[in-house]
Amino acid sequence: MTRLGQLMTMSGTSAAQLACNAGAALVATRALGPDERGVMVLGMTIGSLCALIGGFGTGSAFRRQLCLPDGDRPALASAFARCSAAGALSAALLGVASTAASASLIDLALARPPFLVAVGCYTASQMVAGQVVDAWFADGRFHRGGVAAAVTSAGGLAGVLLASGAGSAASLLLAQAGGVAVMLVAETAALRRGGLLKWAPVSGGAVIGLLRLGAPTLGLSMGLVVVLRADRYVIGLTAGTAAVGVYSLAATLGEVPRMVSAALGQMCLRDISLGRGAPNLVRTTLLALATTAVAGLLVVFAAWLLVVPLFGQAFGDARELLVVLVAAEVAFAPFVVASRGLIGGGWTTAAGVLGAAGAAGAIGVYGVTGSLGGAVGVAVGSVVLYAALSTVAWTLLRRRVSAAGAEQLRGR
Repeated sequence: MTRLGQLMTMSGTSAAQLACNAGAALVATRALGPDERGVMVLGMTIGSLCALIGGFGTGSAFRRQLCLPDGDRPALASAFARCSAAGALSAALLGVASTAASASLIDLALARPPFLVAVGCYTASQMVAGQVVDAWFADGRFHRGGVAAAVTSAGGLAGVLLASGAGSAASLLLAQAGGVAVMLVAETAALRRGGLLKWAPVSGGAVIGLLRLGAPTLGLSMGLVVVLRADRYVIGLTAGTAAVGVYSLAATLGEVPRMVSAALGQMCLRDISLGRGAPNLVRTTLLALATTAVAGLLVVFAAWLLVVPLFGQAFGDARELLVVLVAAEVAFAPFVVASRGLIGGGWTTAAGVLGAAGAAGAIGVYGVTGSLGGAVGVAVGSVVLYAALSTVAWTLLRRRVSAAGAEQLRGR
């Protein structure tokens, strides 16, 4: 398949995944109202971070090692399966504990037992879904991985639709997790048929190898989630769950333009892992910027017309927030490409440090701007933070790609 064909197919599946996730978010917003929707968003925010911690970076490590010509595929697949199973359980327990601990800080509704069960199930389902997609990507089957992501998201949307009359955050979150889990059963069976999921005896060295290589990338993955999701948590601390619900609507719409840059980032990862990233890096980054900007303008125009008629005046402030968040998405596009390129080049330590620095910066920036300006302040802070991360990530990747290219020329 040509590069354009890869981009089109990945963008198509990314669009389908994004449409399903956005659809689930919009259905839940209409069904719950600002307060309950805010509670649900906070549970999802905590669960998403804990899902990444449970994965411990093994998805990225599997993608890196499976590309190597001398890799033992059956041993790697078995080690990956064990890491994924243990990680799903660990992530669920951590998600429940973290949500319960947050209740005293934000809203006691977070500690309701049904909601904690829902958070645990959601966390585990998100962790496994991410591992499934990484397994397909590790084999270079980007379209199939994109389909898996879209299908699991569609399952979540179906669950939310079925439970939309329940009227509680716990019911909708549990239904979303259940819908994802149903689709994961079919996806794991497909991985097994494709030779990417095994449960054969495996040495501890294979498991440790995945954990050792994946651990540095955990900094990037966790940092990315903190950068993209800590804004909701800070708003919950400073302005309450209703403000989280309104902000979440704007953020959901604002993430729509990211689908093409995300696809370009996945292609950049594989390009650089195969040693052919340098000629495409600048072109890929410029394309990510342009497509994000154009898509963002279209989203803002549509949202300005439709938000109040669809969701009510209580969500009217989401329109102003969306304008700022779209600007943040444009600033973020180079980071989406460059961060994946760092992983593809095996520069996992640099990626991990960058992610950790981004997480620390997010806590500081969101904390200050949220205290000063509430939801609007957090949105403005995201523009500053995203631009800084993109500048640093792109500079790091450019230097490493150039150095790697010069070393290859000397070796000839």
